[in-house]
Amino acid sequence: MRANTKLHTFRSLALCGLAAASLGFAACNGDIGEGGMSPGGPSSGNGGTTGGGATGGGPVSTGNPPPVGGNTGAGGTVALDSGRVSIDRLNNLEYDNTMRDLVGFTGNLAQSTFQPDEKGDFDNTADAFTINDARYEQYFNTADTIGEAVFADATLKAKILTCAPAAPVSTDACTRTIITNFGLKAWRRPLATAEVDRLVTLANEAATLGETPENSIKHVVKTLLASPQFLYRIEYDSNPASLTAHSLTPYELATRLSYLIWSSMPDDTLFQLAGSGQIVNDTNLTGQVDRMLADAKGATFTSSFAGQWLGARDMQSHQVEPTAFPKFDDALRAAMITEELDYFNEFLIGSQSFQKFFTYDVNFINTRLATHYGMTLPPGTGTGTAKVNNTADTRVGFMGLGSFLTFTSFSYRTAPTLRGKWVLLNLLCQTIPNPPANVPKLDAGGATDPGLQSQNVRVRLAAHRAAADCATCHATLDPIGLGLENFDAIGAYRTKYENGDTIDSSGVLPPPGNETFSTVAQLANILSAGTHLQQLTDCASEKMMTYALARSLTDADDPYLTQIRTTWAGQGYSLRPLLKDIVLNDTFRFRRGEM
Repeated sequence: MRANTKLHTFRSLALCGLAAASLGFAACNGDIGEGGMSPGGPSSGNGGTTGGGATGGGPVSTGNPPPVGGNTGAGGTVALDSGRVSIDRLNNLEYDNTMRDLVGFTGNLAQSTFQPDEKGDFDNTADAFTINDARYEQYFNTADTIGEAVFADATLKAKILTCAPAAPVSTDACTRTIITNFGLKAWRRPLATAEVDRLVTLANEAATLGETPENSIKHVVKTLLASPQFLYRIEYDSNPASLTAHSLTPYELATRLSYLIWSSMPDDTLFQLAGSGQIVNDTNLTGQVDRMLADAKGATFTSSFAGQWLGARDMQSHQVEPTAFPKFDDALRAAMITEELDYFNEFLIGSQSFQKFFTYDVNFINTRLATHYGMTLPPGTGTGTAKVNNTADTRVGFMGLGSFLTFTSFSYRTAPTLRGKWVLLNLLCQTIPNPPANVPKLDAGGATDPGLQSQNVRVRLAAHRAAADCATCHATLDPIGLGLENFDAIGAYRTKYENGDTIDSSGVLPPPGNETFSTVAQLANILSAGTHLQQLTDCASEKMMTYALARSLTDADDPYLTQIRTTWAGQGYSLRPLLKDIVLNDTFRFRRGEM
């Protein structure tokens, strides 16, 4: 009994104590300290880059002359600021994916049971993340749970125990090998000798308390899974107060790339390229983008980045009032989400120009969505999804997708103001002023009120715009949404409101363009030309760069964003070249300290 009590106490102290004192947590409250941590581990293979990147320790322009402004460097040249990413905690999706790829555990515990992620521009924005006692307790307990589950499964355990550990643990070569190899993957970099020594000491302490050599390693695995180096993506500055940019280590670069595309840790190929230093080569780096997108895990980039940017995640939780739309169900919801992500992939995996995002006339439909749209599936489709080019209907481009039309509506009726605002904010990156205070609610009744469900929304909004303090904003927000009124609040085509009024989908965009339209196709063409088209492609580059860097962009990023946009303009505007341009850019490959 006494021995069991000692072992139970040891398990708790090992997980918390070693993570705190030896591995860098200040106590167990989530504060990152310097104690006992090697600055990045061995920097093997840290070579320069070729092509547009920089070599060695400072950024250079990637093919464009330095812009005016910024800090003046030696010889009067302008030193650009490549910026920095804060210590970045794994979000819940990244945590689950990393556990899957590291130890084979597929329980998705974080997404189903952890505290919800804080969210900045995206759910990977490092500066938005915090740590508290409850969250760390979740990490602590889950490390213990997963450690036990993995070592109870012979197949999963064998992936960690690549040799047979033996007593005495303190001098066992196999124990040291296992810790070294597993530590490399768990911390996403090689462990320093002193770090391996501390972990071997931990295993030896477990053995001293009666654990077998195998179970001694289990304690080490649990400790690594609760350590800050696992829970955080930590990039090191040799001089944290220096504003001089330095290149990421090959392992840091491989980790940035892996979490960008897969929301998970590097695989063996990326670790090998990092270990040899070849990851820093431009050709190798862009080649990995192609390989990773082609991998089954590449779908994570679409579901995470596009899912957040284009609203598919919003669609997952969007409420639809059953008294207004009794035919809406989860099967239709799922089909709409799949269509939206497939549509995005036409511009990422395919070669379609993003300039056609509003006008590309294809849909991705299964039986359920085909019925909803009034379309016919190609022969042989069966229960799957088919790509359909139906030019005979009025549905066109992204604004014709059922998902977009649904999550930008109220649960019981369309919301032209919300639809227009969403397009302006998310696809054209326009700044929308906040509404004035104490604006009276447009709909006074509840979602189940038949009168609200059937009303002529254009007439209702016209009355709302009669108020002087509402007119200016609504003149900007409403036209795009009113142009989509032929689609109801679950994206079905209609010509009349439920009250019998004929729908008028014509409109005039605000100055300076003052463009007029009477159909959705005309509206889509207007938004795909002139100033609007430039806003569309500029917005896409800004959104993807923000997601890739896991931080908000600042004015200092403008020169780099200009570099990316200039290069992308000569590449046909499909999204995969844009992703590669961002990965090659100095903002992705360099960092600096902070005063």
